[in-house]
Amino acid sequence: MHAATVDERKRIRLPSAKPGQVFAIESSSDGKVIRLTQVEPVQSGPARVRFAKKDGFTVLVSDRPIDEAALKAALEEFP
Repeated sequence: MHAATVDERKRIRLPSAKPGQVFAIESSSDGKVIRLTQVEPVQSGPARVRFAKKDGFTVLVSDRPIDEAALKAALEEFP
């Protein structure tokens, strides 16, 4: 078992954690920390897109990859 001390800025050092990792904290009603779960950070803000010509067509080029499953689900809802 390891002990950790909170500093004046409310920080705790986790020996196995890497810089930039994000954790969800689950605590009980009496203030005990039950679980820390690593979560992937969510990309915030809209994607940057630009128009480009490709094979004679105008297409949008994004700075993020397109999630094929999310695109398919969104198109199924479209009338």
